[in-house]
Amino acid sequence: MRTKKYIVKGLATCLMVASLSACVDLEPKAMSFLTPENTFVDKDGLETLLSLCRKQMSFEWFGDAFNSGNCETFAVYEYAWSDMAVMGAPETKEIHNMETQLTPTTNASLHLRYWSFGWNSIKYANTVISRVPKASGISTEEDRNALLAEGYFHRSYWYYLLVNQFGDLPLILDEITEPKLDFNTVSRKTILAQLKTDMEFAVQWLPIDALRGCVNRAAGEHLLAKICLCTGDFQEAVDATTRCINNYGLHLMTERFGVNASDKSKDVFNDLFQEENISLAENKEAIFVRQESFGLEGCSSPSGSNRKRNFCPQWHAGSKVKTPDGKQGTTDASGIYSGYEELENLGRGLAKVRPTNYAQYTLWDNCDSDLRHNSNNWFDKSRIYYNRPASSGGSSKYFGQPVNPTYVTDTMRCYFSFPIVKVLIDKDDIKAGGNVPVGGFTDQYIFRLAETYLMRAEAYWWLGQLDLAKEDVNTIRRRAKAPELKSVTLDDILDERGRELYLEEHRKSELTRIAFLKAEKGMDGYTLENFSKKNWYYDRIMQKNNFFSQQYYYSTNAFIMKPYHVLWPIPQNAIKSNTQGHINQNVGYDGAENNISVE
Repeated sequence: MRTKKYIVKGLATCLMVASLSACVDLEPKAMSFLTPENTFVDKDGLETLLSLCRKQMSFEWFGDAFNSGNCETFAVYEYAWSDMAVMGAPETKEIHNMETQLTPTTNASLHLRYWSFGWNSIKYANTVISRVPKASGISTEEDRNALLAEGYFHRSYWYYLLVNQFGDLPLILDEITEPKLDFNTVSRKTILAQLKTDMEFAVQWLPIDALRGCVNRAAGEHLLAKICLCTGDFQEAVDATTRCINNYGLHLMTERFGVNASDKSKDVFNDLFQEENISLAENKEAIFVRQESFGLEGCSSPSGSNRKRNFCPQWHAGSKVKTPDGKQGTTDASGIYSGYEELENLGRGLAKVRPTNYAQYTLWDNCDSDLRHNSNNWFDKSRIYYNRPASSGGSSKYFGQPVNPTYVTDTMRCYFSFPIVKVLIDKDDIKAGGNVPVGGFTDQYIFRLAETYLMRAEAYWWLGQLDLAKEDVNTIRRRAKAPELKSVTLDDILDERGRELYLEEHRKSELTRIAFLKAEKGMDGYTLENFSKKNWYYDRIMQKNNFFSQQYYYSTNAFIMKPYHVLWPIPQNAIKSNTQGHINQNVGYDGAENNISVE
């Protein structure tokens, strides 16, 4: 059963809350009679606001990364500035050289979507938290605490991301009902301690059972474990993950299920990502999902997931994909095919995100029969075919044959491999993209039990309990029919996350979290005092991301990253407009010379 979706007209103006992206005094003009004073006063009103909190998560994963408005898949930056990928789009549209293009005054960048959505989501959560104690129509203390617990969940979710993207930030714990210009930065450590306290309360009161799309106690345990990993409370992370795994009726899906269960050519990993299967009650691996369906009121992206557009190669660029006899080899024109219908199969990809060699090759060395890399679940670039017929300027000699990469002049965007099950979203695709399929509608895992196992494996690794860490990693590998590991390192755990959780985890944030832990512990020469000049995140990018490590030159710009890019810049307008307080800038960016110490 799907969660009821709500649209609250004029909500943003009615809340009158500064979002830290532009702390200006705007006089609100209500578009309806739904104001905080007459809407968020009882259980129904607060549940409506919680529905909006849940919807905020959808914007991360659905839509076109470069369309205007609220249809931006801004989670692409969690991959593009990680070990897994870079931006494939030209630097006129996207950031390649982070040193010159990513500044406190950068405006056309999706990292700012995290800033604005994060603060808006915290704003909505704080409204719930502040109004629960005085709301009417709540009959029991259990119901009141459950509402409060979900408010804490949403605030913690977004703060967890923001402190691993931007570092030290203002800590806002109350509803703001008038313009506010006196925010002050507090330390990331202080914020995380607050999140941990909040989520320890939340896991006592979140409902054990909840409708798909709603927040249950297992999701609370999962998020608490993330925060405990962040704070270095590794045994508590083990405890939270273990409760999530054992106490709520969840288990890894190891047997076939769902719409294709009788299709013997498929497998259980493929079943996990069939659009119809993600929200099935039968799916006991799903902890928390967001739901998107064509025509469903309240969808975050009316045009669909756009994943084919964002994550598939630009295979159809015939002027760049030539045949050996010099003809244009491919086309996205419809209606001219003869058995090689690449447009219908792959969609019209633009390679806005381009995987690294690590993601394409290294992760899959010696993978043997790993389900995640078989033809059901992984699209190897050798499967791209010449599909432009001779009647349309193509080659009759090579039509229908695999593309020869020697004659591809832009392998950056036009020729690479990718995971089928996370990218080729076919459901209602034509409805999503008109006559050009760009990626249809699907539900999205926010938390899945496979990640819980890998989080526990990492906690065990930090505790030095390597056999237990190995067992958790091998539990995931056994389901995937991958060879079991004989020993496990932190790199092994991150590799397994890369194979299992592509387009599910927040990859950049997880790497930054580990970089902070290593610096706090003084491991491998890393320190907090020198964090902006030497950190594990940057060193891993240089080791794994061939584009940044080689400063690969594409179009008219190179891919350049520096150690201080472990944290993104605080937007300058947030600092400048905060006239009665002080917000610090991250070291390495202009304005950091004005920083003051924080606690």
